[in-house]
Amino acid sequence: MIIVVILCDLAVVALPSFYRARTLSQDTKFIVDLRTASGAFEMYSAENNVYPPAANPGVIPTGMGIYLGNFPWSESNSIGGLWVWAPGYQNCTAAIQVTFPSAPDDLQMIDIDTRMDDGNLATGAFREADSTDYYYIVEP
Repeated sequence: MIIVVILCDLAVVALPSFYRARTLSQDTKFIVDLRTASGAFEMYSAENNVYPPAANPGVIPTGMGIYLGNFPWSESNSIGGLWVWAPGYQNCTAAIQVTFPSAPDDLQMIDIDTRMDDGNLATGAFREADSTDYYYIVEP
């Protein structure tokens, strides 16, 4: 019985740390992936003098296959959303939208914004459109 109590105490101490480390890792992967995708679209634009046309969630935009390479555009990203190429979205020339099936954790999204932008989801390059849609401005 004493061993079970000790193991439970260890679990109570270790689980929150594990959860924070896992969330930090997911957030970091998301930020890196977002910047990688943004760079691919900027490269496409520089070489073609235009951004590719809009595409549905998880669908690689026409002409972007070579620029995205092995990027997992068609899969759920590390925080559970789908990538969407959305030129003209929210009055931006070019934006990468991230859409979620249900509202993600607000604190996690604020942490992502703080790490890559200004910490305010209403301003800066990474913004909240509504409770299930966020976007990164590639070109204002």
